[in-house]
Amino acid sequence: MTPPESALPEVAHAGSAQPGSAHLTPRQRTLLARLLAEQDLAAPPSWTAEQLMADVRDELERCLPAHLIPRQFAVLPAFPLTPNGKVDTNALPDPAHPAAGVHAAARTDLEREVLAVFCEVLNRPGLGIHDDFFLMGGDSLLATELGAKLRDRLGVTLPVALMFASPTVAGLAAGVTLARRTPPPQAEADSDLLDLSEFGSDDDLEQSTDLLRADVNLAADLVPPPGATARPPGQWRAVFLTGATGFFGSHLLAELLAQTDLTVHCLVRAESGAGAVERVQAAQRRFCPSALWDASRVRAYPGDLTAPLFGLSETDFSALADQVDALFHAGATVNFAYAYATLKPSNVDACADLFRLAVRGHLKSVHFVSTIHLFSSSRLLGRARIAETEEIDALPTVTGGYAQSRWVAEGLARLAGARGIPVTLYRPSIIGGDTRTGVSNENDALCRLFRGCVQLGVAPSLRSGLNIVSADYAAAGLVRLALGEGGHGSSPQPVNTFHLVNSESSALDDLFGHLRAFGYPLATTDYGDWQARIEAAGPDNALYSLLPLIAHLSVAEATGLRPPHFDGAQAVARLAPQGLTCPPVNADLINLYLEGMVRSGFLPPPGRRAP
Repeated sequence: MTPPESALPEVAHAGSAQPGSAHLTPRQRTLLARLLAEQDLAAPPSWTAEQLMADVRDELERCLPAHLIPRQFAVLPAFPLTPNGKVDTNALPDPAHPAAGVHAAARTDLEREVLAVFCEVLNRPGLGIHDDFFLMGGDSLLATELGAKLRDRLGVTLPVALMFASPTVAGLAAGVTLARRTPPPQAEADSDLLDLSEFGSDDDLEQSTDLLRADVNLAADLVPPPGATARPPGQWRAVFLTGATGFFGSHLLAELLAQTDLTVHCLVRAESGAGAVERVQAAQRRFCPSALWDASRVRAYPGDLTAPLFGLSETDFSALADQVDALFHAGATVNFAYAYATLKPSNVDACADLFRLAVRGHLKSVHFVSTIHLFSSSRLLGRARIAETEEIDALPTVTGGYAQSRWVAEGLARLAGARGIPVTLYRPSIIGGDTRTGVSNENDALCRLFRGCVQLGVAPSLRSGLNIVSADYAAAGLVRLALGEGGHGSSPQPVNTFHLVNSESSALDDLFGHLRAFGYPLATTDYGDWQARIEAAGPDNALYSLLPLIAHLSVAEATGLRPPHFDGAQAVARLAPQGLTCPPVNADLINLYLEGMVRSGFLPPPGRRAP
């Protein structure tokens, strides 16, 4: 029987004659009849290009997350080919915008107002109430501008969800009507949460967990050997660490070297073993300049989280499994502007080989760094607290590709625990700088918030706050918690979870006040004007790539609902008796961080214009 892989290219090459069509199965023939409409195959009598596009869109909606579904399609008689017989991507036409035709007129005064803003933002007169904003030339940045202008004109802040789920004048007008009749919710009262479900689901930022759940699966062979027991920390000889060249991973390595006499095996993206060692040491010099460095206890392997077996050979992977007794997984791509699909290879798919390493040879415990950012859904605004025991499987939505990737990864960790792999989860909040050196992760959201506002010379007036935990406390706490865990057998085990958080959140207005006191003359503006200024500044502003997330966070500002407090009671109960507590984020600490950013050149000295 001719396999589909060989049959389809033969037909694609065949022009109007179809010498390969005789080898097709009925299923393949039906598929080609729909996708190669002008080829010489029997098509359904009622076939039209419009029906083809509708069928394809229906199928994509069934199997893809909404944000990955194309809004435009081009129907071709055949793919253009290069002389070598490959698809010539340069010759593929751009999907055409819908042809100008009849545009439905506004039916109410509200629709007329929304339509006027539509036409202004898109710079296209004569649009109708059913025209799709994105098909008419809109994009995510213009959607941000659209939301800001609608708020200014109508006095209503619409969730980013609505911009993507109902991108028409009719849809947005209906959303405005709903928002106007929704009573103001009371903060801290679960029963009074603003129900955003009526606005539709987020195509871009706020994703339903039902669409992510299919990725929470592990291969059937990822199970511990029968009767296997993980060694308790007192019997560890060596551990494996991912993310050792990152900011938090560097602090974990420093704490492992300082608190134990273990050998630490590190996976590093590098071309050679020597290059891997140099990258680890360079990260220590940059992020942990005051930390102990013991080269005799550090092993570095060139590899890649996204490659099979982390880029190691079967022999090297098995040898590593024999040498280490516990796994510390801090490696991840942390980017709040990236989509879930972009982050999935490193943040989700890599978990399979992490648990494969855990069960290869003797059983090993897994210490898995996650984040409280997975509780980023707007549905949680107004909740009083999130405990370490919160059931994440019950979350209806998760906001942002990064948080979505961590939600799926935690699901995989719990699945591994149910199979008998001992797993402990650690959720730090926003990781601030080191309280001993003032060194910060200058690529994180907090530092970019400071830099972006300094660049603009403007800060917004906000009611929200941030939970900031110092890097040295979070790393020291994680290592001490890990060393306090016992051994585990291969029977299903509950996954312990610890929140590494600050007991007090920091009001954003207070943080901006510290910036001003340090010497940066920041004017005050409202949230919408701040967004507009970031957009006008373009990519040179440190906050520009975070505009979609900033737009989404405007829901909290519009409603007055506060994010929940993150309870770290279990972590505190174990760490406080050891004398380890999270330092408060006060003026002295912020000044230390700002001094570090000025010293590194990330921020200009006060009184000088930011680049």
